[in-house]
Amino acid sequence: MINSKESTVDHLDRFIFDKLPIRGERVLLEHTWREHLVRRNYPKNVEKLLGELIATTALLGATIKIEGRLTVQIEGNGPLSLLVVQVNHLHGLRATAKIDGDVEGLTTLKELCGEGRVVITIDADHFKQPYQGVISLTEESIAKVIEYYFETSEQLPTRLFLATNDKAAAGLMIQRLPGEIHDEDLFNRAIMLAETATEEELLTLPTTELLYRLYETDEALAVRIFEPEQYHFECNCSKARSLTLLYHLGEPELREILEEHDGTVYVDCEFCGKRYLFSENDIDFTLCTPDEQQKLDA
Repeated sequence: MINSKESTVDHLDRFIFDKLPIRGERVLLEHTWREHLVRRNYPKNVEKLLGELIATTALLGATIKIEGRLTVQIEGNGPLSLLVVQVNHLHGLRATAKIDGDVEGLTTLKELCGEGRVVITIDADHFKQPYQGVISLTEESIAKVIEYYFETSEQLPTRLFLATNDKAAAGLMIQRLPGEIHDEDLFNRAIMLAETATEEELLTLPTTELLYRLYETDEALAVRIFEPEQYHFECNCSKARSLTLLYHLGEPELREILEEHDGTVYVDCEFCGKRYLFSENDIDFTLCTPDEQQKLDA
């Protein structure tokens, strides 16, 4: 039996298999994903990977119970050298990608990113230092990378199903928890049924309807859904943070930039694309202390 209030878009639903130590999450992001698309212009193959990473980060972030941030970063030596997604404890998401070469005709994670690593960082203001997990970039997809991470680092067998198009980014995660199962094949059965979900269903169906289609006829896999958690686009860039970046360039380089650009300099946020424009007077103030710079924060 599946019980849940119907949810709106941009939400994550947690669920459990009532009779089994198996949990799941399903995320569906529409407004949040389109907000990223209108702010940044990426090739379709890069968009697809970024959408998958946004859905993945939302799923991972839902398991973190701290007032802080979770960042998933893919670094490689391929033409797509960087993918970064960050989610905070208020469910605000932001993402960016860096392209350093020709990505035309490339489709898989390995083709686009080449050799590299995936870094999962959990950080909070009260942490002495962030927690980091690092995975070698050896798999062909983001889903396989995260499955490998849970299997080796957390000892939790996990399957991840991701889908994205120009309207939505979605993900479904099924995870085996510690504990005995009277029939170990039930986890495999839960995965096999999840594999029958199409990309269109992942991107369009409400979670209640999706899980009903997958599991309602199997009494051993009875599912219970919890209250949905809402997600949204959020970027915490500001004029003060942009000034701090300029401050670290040093005075000689800043003066050179000002001379080359007729007394102005700008900083573009890599996440949301917002441009911060500064005059020579702003730069003079930038060379003051960081505390004084906070006064310029809008």
